[in-house]
Amino acid sequence: MRDTKYRRENLYLYDYRHVEEHLSAMAAKGWRLESIGARLWKYRRAEPAKVHYAVAYIQDASQFNPEPTERQQTLEDLCAAAGWTKVTDWFQMQIYCSEAENPVPLETEESVRLEAVHRSMKRNFLPGNLILLIITLIVLGRFLHTFFTDPLRILGDNSLLFLGPLLLLLAAILTAGLTAYWRWYRRSATSVAQGGPCAAPGNIRWIDRAAYAFLIPWTALYLLAHLAAGRPGVAVYFALHMLMICLLVFLLRKTTALLRRLKLSWGANLFFTLLADVILAVVLVGGLSSIAIKGGWLSGPKGETYVYQDQEWDVSPIDLPLTVSDLTGETYSHIFRQDTSAGSVLLPRRVCREYVLEGTERDGVRYEITKPRAWLYDTAVKNAVAPRKESLSYRAARFSWLYTWEEIPAAPWGAEAAYRELRDGEPTDAVLLIFPDRLVEFDCSPDLTPEQMALAGERLKTA
Repeated sequence: MRDTKYRRENLYLYDYRHVEEHLSAMAAKGWRLESIGARLWKYRRAEPAKVHYAVAYIQDASQFNPEPTERQQTLEDLCAAAGWTKVTDWFQMQIYCSEAENPVPLETEESVRLEAVHRSMKRNFLPGNLILLIITLIVLGRFLHTFFTDPLRILGDNSLLFLGPLLLLLAAILTAGLTAYWRWYRRSATSVAQGGPCAAPGNIRWIDRAAYAFLIPWTALYLLAHLAAGRPGVAVYFALHMLMICLLVFLLRKTTALLRRLKLSWGANLFFTLLADVILAVVLVGGLSSIAIKGGWLSGPKGETYVYQDQEWDVSPIDLPLTVSDLTGETYSHIFRQDTSAGSVLLPRRVCREYVLEGTERDGVRYEITKPRAWLYDTAVKNAVAPRKESLSYRAARFSWLYTWEEIPAAPWGAEAAYRELRDGEPTDAVLLIFPDRLVEFDCSPDLTPEQMALAGERLKTA
């Protein structure tokens, strides 16, 4: 039987009444609060007992202080004299307990309590949450602008599909939390001004519960989307990335605690904690990203290769629906192929590339197969043939190109419609083929004969 356990409590810094009630209820069940971490509250097993808990606030208390401040020490001495024992602290919140039948209340002046709570909130909760809300609204605004002006850019990317609702959720949570506190503070100020107590904060724990009720299944759907698309590496990378962030938070908490035990000053503790944050982020998150890139987690598995003329070639090339050899009828000594899944659950996309080398002659083919959901098919076709402008800045110079599509005969390809890409009015090697259930952007370096066009269309419309 374990003597300790950890719980994630969805309690707010100003919600002292629920903190006191919750801890008393836990003590009655045989669990006493021992400490509060970055996300988890630690409890130790004890005999079930009736224990009173009380909360006070000290404005200059901080997790970066090497030892209790003068105000904290004074409060602790006064509380000890009144029969209250210090349990732990949570930012500016100081938590005490007493097993006396009718302990002396810690706070006697409601106006003093309200002002202490508000000062604590202004130091911790309010600034950070307001800044985060502003940033979230800016990012959400840009996301919504992209969604309404170029919806397929959002609908064609699982990560963006996942991100959008998360931004809405985060904005809703922050707004609800800030609004709940502001309403509580206004009601409390009115009550205290009339000689009454601080207002009851109400049940605001539903905010976290609602957030997790959405977040857990939504994250599961995101991971399943990558698994269904044959991209397990992306799902594994995302899961490990989240674990690395949790580990980062845990290590930072331990770093701050260690620096406190070493009696470093508030400023030194803060500086080295931030420094550790940067270093750990580079090592943990950056290291994971490096491993994922080198291991092909994000781009798909990579077979054994060799180097010839400073370029990698496949030892055993994978199969592709259409290859250069299919088009030319020739064999090649050096072949490099890629077959990757892209897009989203709404716009699945398959990207195939091949480069071949025989002697000094290098050739290649690339095609991108998009299979939109039926209700997105017309929008996808319209978006695919729309003009687009691309630009590039190099030092003081800026270059731009206009890409358009001109319709060409579709019969040689066996397609419903076909278009050739123009860059500033000049033809490129790219062709867009429209089939009943898919769009294929085909880019082939050699000029194709009608027979080769027919073969390419036949292979690509069933790939």
